[in-house]
Amino acid sequence: MTFPSRIGGPTTHQVGFFAYDHRRLAEWLREGLDASWIMSTPEWKSLDDAVRMLAPAPVLSRYACVAIDGWSLVLNNSPSGTDVGVLPSHAARELNCRAIRAVRVDDDEPGYPARMLEVYGADGEPPLALERSIVAADDGGRWVFETSGTAYAFEDEEAYRRRTKTSRFTGEMLRDYLLALGVPADSEPDWATAVVIEQSR
Repeated sequence: MTFPSRIGGPTTHQVGFFAYDHRRLAEWLREGLDASWIMSTPEWKSLDDAVRMLAPAPVLSRYACVAIDGWSLVLNNSPSGTDVGVLPSHAARELNCRAIRAVRVDDDEPGYPARMLEVYGADGEPPLALERSIVAADDGGRWVFETSGTAYAFEDEEAYRRRTKTSRFTGEMLRDYLLALGVPADSEPDWATAVVIEQSR
């Protein structure tokens, strides 16, 4: 099991990784929303349970925080699948933790293929606390490749000079980079620990 990946369809094409306790993260997230949002513990047993509860919806109404080897995995039911948006940036600044947005949609999948890595941390560049961003994506029919921030020592910077932009940052590279950052991208989440924040009306 690898995150992000096609394993859970749109629900796992994008994920958030936070170096923070999942219950405390859920509480922080809940505090940032209005009073219509409530917390619950759904007692999931597997990824299938998560995918059923977090199927894309017309309006974002559910977040889930799940423990994964000392980190927290965040998923939600945004209309196009999980979209953690600016949460990692806010968490890095307010919780003083490393937080990551990771996207993987392979070239043979429907929609717009993309590989994205955004790393935020307390020492990241203000105002967003961004440490590093790497993007290779189909931007509506035209591939773009962009980086910002200081490269990590483990990066394959030779790959960034490949002729085709789609090959400059692959899904395998994204996985390797996450593991090099200490992110448990290949681990099985502890689904039973899931905390869901849901809009009640």
